Amino acid sequence: MTLARPGSTHVGLPGSPGRGPGLGWVPALLVAAGTVAALSWCGVPARDLAAFAAYVGAGVALPGTLLWRALTGGGRTTAEDVAAGLALGYTIEVLAYIPARAAGQPLLVLAPPVAVVGTFLCVPRLWRHWRGAPARERMPGWCAWALAGVVGYLVAWCVISLYRHPISTAYVDMPYHLALVGEVRHHVPPTLPSVLGERLSYHWFVYADMAATSWVTGIEPVTLVYRLSTLPMMVAMVVLVAVLGRRLGGRWGA
Repeated sequence: MTLARPGSTHVGLPGSPGRGPGLGWVPALLVAAGTVAALSWCGVPARDLAAFAAYVGAGVALPGTLLWRALTGGGRTTAEDVAAGLALGYTIEVLAYIPARAAGQPLLVLAPPVAVVGTFLCVPRLWRHWRGAPARERMPGWCAWALAGVVGYLVAWCVISLYRHPISTAYVDMPYHLALVGEVRHHVPPTLPSVLGERLSYHWFVYADMAATSWVTGIEPVTLVYRLSTLPMMVAMVVLVAVLGRRLGGRWGA
């Protein structure tokens, strides 16, 4: 693995763009708190919320973010690093789960994140990636609030249109998605749950993520399919679209 060169050690003056928490995390924390409250109101147990957050945070996003920073030198903001790291973490998770499930040991999906985090803890030259690049751009406050507003709107739409309704009244395709998660949870390579012995030949990687999450956390697939699994993916998509606009347009308002 070729690692990116260490970043500059320049320390920015007060008020200049760079690292530091600032107030950019305030809208993110408010949206996170509102999302937890909404999911609790929709009947998701506190134990499932805690287990899901712990696994996605420590088992998917953390190793993905560390690898992202090591391979690319990191993005301009912490939000960019975490969103890109989450996408990379999902890729690692799925690629690990497929052979683990095929071998009959689905919990071996935990081996790659444990190995990555352990390596970044034990190798001194990798410690700097825990903090990211020393001098980075800070996302403008208005942009942080705008992204939080978009995510909040999407969460509210999900609550009104999906989460608050009984599972029995959900969209007609949802039971099929649940059946696919159950299939990938128990068989790799998977087959069509509706046709005995027919190989599942189209995209099913998202179901591998849900199956892996269910094995590790003990959360029932129905809760993942109908409530939890798509939320972090949705947040990462919103952030990465904004980051792409910033990179292509040269400014956050692009």
